[in-house]
Amino acid sequence: MTRRRLLRVMVPLLVALVLTLIVARATQKPSPRLVPLVVAATAVPAGTELTGADLRLQRVSPAAVLPGSLSSEGAAQGQVAKVSLTAGSPVLADELEAASEAGLAYQIPRGDRALTVAVNGVSGVAGNLATGDHVDVLLTVGAQASQAGQPAITAQSTVIVQDVDVLSTGLAGAGGPSNGYALITLAVTPQQAATISLGQQQGSILLLLRAHGDQTPGAVEVRVGGIVP
Repeated sequence: MTRRRLLRVMVPLLVALVLTLIVARATQKPSPRLVPLVVAATAVPAGTELTGADLRLQRVSPAAVLPGSLSSEGAAQGQVAKVSLTAGSPVLADELEAASEAGLAYQIPRGDRALTVAVNGVSGVAGNLATGDHVDVLLTVGAQASQAGQPAITAQSTVIVQDVDVLSTGLAGAGGPSNGYALITLAVTPQQAATISLGQQQGSILLLLRAHGDQTPGAVEVRVGGIVP
């Protein structure tokens, strides 16, 4: 094939190819813009406090985003699921609630237990206790005469538990009881709970309010006749 004939054949083909590419690009639909969406990484039972392991972020078309959907895992972490979530389902804001609103069980530090004690105006620091305060528990046992086979008990006062968190305060009944007693719920370890419970059976307790941020030890025991070192 001569050079002139080759050009006569190739040039139209190249022009047709270029025109085809131009038309194809002009008619090609742009890729849809994707947006982040928070979904459940696994099946999550209702009442679960969500962590990073329960969530994952995936990118979807805006058309797939439901009202109330979340675009950041941080917006869901620490929240409590009010409904069960299936793996891969969107996590919606109205299906979550803050741990502080979900109930007392979500406010107890791990390893601790909630223990409620009854106090009056004196033992409850004149009504000045509030959620988040820290207190010591002082036990006072009155002197008791010896009984058959039992030794006498010397009057004494001892700090039996230190630096525990006040979870909540409240009245002992609807409208408040006539004797003015209130209920204070503390976050304590099982050992501290047993110590306080036993102490209440043996004597009376006072709550000692700590200064904010004070974590210094303050154990002391006083008996009739002086301070015990």
